Amino acid sequence: MNEITSMNKKIVVYSCLIGISVAIVSGLLFNDIYVLLGVLIGLITGLIGYAMIVQMTLSLKPDEKLSKRQGAANYIVRYIVYAVIFGAFVYLNISVIALLAGFLCHKLSIFVYAILEERKDKNA
Repeated sequence: MNEITSMNKKIVVYSCLIGISVAIVSGLLFNDIYVLLGVLIGLITGLIGYAMIVQMTLSLKPDEKLSKRQGAANYIVRYIVYAVIFGAFVYLNISVIALLAGFLCHKLSIFVYAILEERKDKNA
């Protein structure tokens, strides 16, 4: 298994562990299924965006101009996807705060991965 695949798998696992934990705690804390669902939907949205970023980076062309254009197009498409998903679920009365909390769980998992890898490198 190459380094990129290993990193991606670890980040997805960390995201799921953190996101599901936050979803359960917030669902119990607020006693609201919509909060729990919002965190999970936000987490899934973050994972979809992450998969889009990884796919885009793996498909970049050596030509700098073409790569910049491809990166910008992917950036716009990714944010449109975020807006559509968040908008649809806000319309269905899912809390925006819960969606953002779930979305940030994925960002937290990337941060946790970076810290753990840095510690591993220092100990090696």
